[in-house]
Amino acid sequence: MNNPTSRLRGTTKTSAPHTSPPTPSLAGPGEATLLTTLGDDGYIALRRHRQATHTALGTLAQLLCDTAREADRLHTTLRRYATSARDHLNDALTDQGPPHADATVILYSSRSTELHAARYSQQMNQLDLVLDAYQTALLAV
Repeated sequence: MNNPTSRLRGTTKTSAPHTSPPTPSLAGPGEATLLTTLGDDGYIALRRHRQATHTALGTLAQLLCDTAREADRLHTTLRRYATSARDHLNDALTDQGPPHADATVILYSSRSTELHAARYSQQMNQLDLVLDAYQTALLAV
């Protein structure tokens, strides 16, 4: 009985199809790079290789995962800095108090953001290098 009859009007009720919204990807850019480059099967193999810590391939797989995790951590920090800077700018533009007080906070967060952005860029470049080394090692096995 998918569409029971309504007692009030004698019409049938149509039930909406049950669809769940797509789950957002929780992977950061480092993890997403691994998933995209290696594919599903390669990613599963990476996890398997990572457990073999007594081999060179296992150590390289662990380094690759650690590098991706660090890139994701830096990306999260940059997003937090961006949110904070946006909030400070909004407060500075709408606040009736002395504007120079908030300007120093914005300048400080800007320097921190630049530092973390440079570190994030460096980490993503390192991820590419370690990924290339891992793929080369897979070809040799």
